[in-house]
This record gives sequence, structure tokens and C-alpha cells, in this order.
Amino acid sequence: MTLAHEAGLPGMRRADDTAIWTRRLARWIPALMLAYGLLIWPVLYGRSPDTGPAFQVLQSESSALSQIYFPLLLLAAGFAWIATSYGRRRPLDDAATALIALFVTLCLVSALWSVAPGIALRRAVLQVAIVAALILSVRAAADPDGVVARIFWTLAAIMLVNLAMVAVKPAGPLGHEGVYPQKNGLGAAAALAILFALHQLFAGARWTRVAALLVIAVAVLLLVLSRSKTSLGLAALVPAIALAAAIVARATRLSPAVLVGLGAGLAYLVYAVGVAAYLWDFPAVATALFGDPTLTTRTEIWDFALPMTERRPWLGFGFESFWQAGPDSPSLREARGFVAKMPHAHNGYIDILLQLGRVGLALLMVILFAALHACGGALRARFGLGWLCLALMLFTGLYNFLESAWFRGFDFFSMSFVLATALTGEIRRSAAP
Repeated sequence: MTLAHEAGLPGMRRADDTAIWTRRLARWIPALMLAYGLLIWPVLYGRSPDTGPAFQVLQSESSALSQIYFPLLLLAAGFAWIATSYGRRRPLDDAATALIALFVTLCLVSALWSVAPGIALRRAVLQVAIVAALILSVRAAADPDGVVARIFWTLAAIMLVNLAMVAVKPAGPLGHEGVYPQKNGLGAAAALAILFALHQLFAGARWTRVAALLVIAVAVLLLVLSRSKTSLGLAALVPAIALAAAIVARATRLSPAVLVGLGAGLAYLVYAVGVAAYLWDFPAVATALFGDPTLTTRTEIWDFALPMTERRPWLGFGFESFWQAGPDSPSLREARGFVAKMPHAHNGYIDILLQLGRVGLALLMVILFAALHACGGALRARFGLGWLCLALMLFTGLYNFLESAWFRGFDFFSMSFVLATALTGEIRRSAAP
């Protein structure tokens, strides 16, 4: 029997049809996952844990839906991967995604030493479902352009919803909030929309480019109205930094990880020399960049959190077990004033130290290096998509110096980092002969 004859058999046709529609489904799954944190949760449950109801109530409200929503998407992603890729490729076939899998495994295992093991396990299982669904759906889709395009259109719709909300809802005490609990949520969502729209502006079809230009205009307006200094600054700087790094990496074949490491080292050296020469100190730099030497009281949170990391230096207090994890939370028992009510440290790296200790932070640094290094191959294969992945990684890495987003629930920048990491491998494969 010939291969052509086999391809015409009903069973083979059904298998091909299944692969086609499951790939179409897989292209939408990352967009649907991002939509949860960007729109669904804020609209249904979004209230600030600092000013709204007790955080335990907020958590139980959100988990009721998230514990259904994300497992369903995981089942869909798993089915799509089995229908399209099972037996032909492994889901973790590059170093960066394998390291992310190792990290979420550490999150699961940390329930063994967590101060709140039940909460740690529940939150870690949710994180595993999110990471697995993102990676499997990208692998099953086998279409980086299709995945990115659907995320762009989802973000475009979300920007329009927020624009309407800003038009009818008065600004909060610190800035417009849109559909989010506070202004930083609106700023972060607008910044994410700008990154995807910039890619579509240069890579999309004619009418997609027109839409991208409109999305950029709306997102910039929302950024300004939110008065979110972190997101506004990063939205202005990261695209240019990523472009410069991408051009140099492609021209010299140097790894983006090396270039980013050299840039970070140089920035720290300039800061340290200035401090040693009494030209500036941290409050002076913070005031110059953000207009506030305490970074909106973040330094008070860090003054409490950093000494606490020495209590359990190697493995931490357990995944998401330090802040607002019930009556045994160290923050509730030992912090004073407003710090006791904080949902996180407003610094993703400090939070990883608190949750998973030096082991977890070291593993995160290795993941960052591997993910940035993988961008080199993506840039050589597809420069535009490679730039987008690099920009998402840089934005998330810098964002976590003032906010906490590393593998934190359904945070959309945490998901964007995992998505960008999975896409780099898919970009290289899609361009291979």
C-alpha cells in the first residue's frame, strides 16, 4: 500500500482533521490564559487587598474560578499536544523550558517545609497548571505568528474596555485604575499591549498595522492616565534596549544573555563607583528616577523582608507562604503597620528568596540566562519575533525590581515570560529547513 493511498484512508483523514482543529484551538490558549489576569479576574473579583476586603476572602473568591479555568485550559492544551505532537517531539525539548519545569517542581516540593503547607501546595499546583498549559499549547500550535497575533487582538480588546472604563470611572487617589484594583495594574497591562502592538506594527498585515498604531496610542494614553511610573518608564526604555541588544546579538552572534549581563554589570559598577565617590546614594538615585526616596514606601517593606530571608536562607518559607498565607504567615506575625497587610514584597527577587531561598533564586538566575540565550537563535531565525521575546523577558526581569511577578499566580507578566521562553524554541523550529 502506498503512502498516498494511506493518506487517503478515512482514519488518516480524521487524524489530519483532528490535528488541524486542535492546532487552531492551541493558538488561542495563551491568549485566553492572559485574558484571565488582564480582564476576567479584575472584572469579577478585582479589589485591592490593601484597601478592600481581607486578602483571605479575595484569595478564596479568585481561586474558585481559577481552579476551574486553568485546569480546563491545561486539559485542552494537553489534548492538543497529544493530537499534534505525541510521539514526535517532547514538550520540554530545550534547556530553558526544562529549567522552568524544574523550578515549578521546586515550588511543589517546598510544601514539605512550608509554614503553610496546604496553601503552598494549592498555589504551586495552580502554577504548574499555568506553566504546563502555556508550554504545551505553544508546542501544539507550532505557529508562533498565530499565537502572537491572537494575543495582540485580545490585548486590543482589553485596551478598549479599559479606555471605556477610564471614561466613565473617576480616577483613584493615585491615578486611573481602569478595570484593575489599582493603577499599577492598568499601567502594566498597557505596557504589555505596547510591546505586542510594536511587533505587529512592523510584522503584521496592512490593516493589522493600522490597528497596532491605534492600540499603541490608546495604551500610551492609559499609561499616562494611570500615572504608573514603573510601567511608563519600562514601556519607554525596554523596546529600545531590546532592539539595541537584538541588533548587536545578531550582528556579532554574541548571546543576548551575555549582552544583558554585561549591561547589568556596567550599570551596577557605575552606581557603586558613584556611591564610593559620594556622588550619590540610593535615596538620591530613587528620588531622581521616581521622585520618592522610599519608592512609595517600598524601602520600608524591604527593610522588613531582607532580614527575614536570613531566617531560612537556603530553601525559604515555602512557595507563596510568607505573605498573606493565613494566621501562620510570618508577615502577619512579625511585620508592623501596613507591611503586615502587604500581599508581596514589591520585589520579585526578594519574594523568591523568601519563598524558595538561595536555591530558588539561583535557579531563577539560571532560567533567566538560558531564556535570554535562547533568544539568540530566535533572533537569527525571525528577528521580529525574537525581538518581542527578548523585550518580554527584559520587561519582566526589570519589572520585578519594583513589583513581584515571578511565578506568582496568574500574573500576566509571569505568564508572558513563560510564553516568550516557549516561543523562542518554536521560532527556531519553524524557521528550520
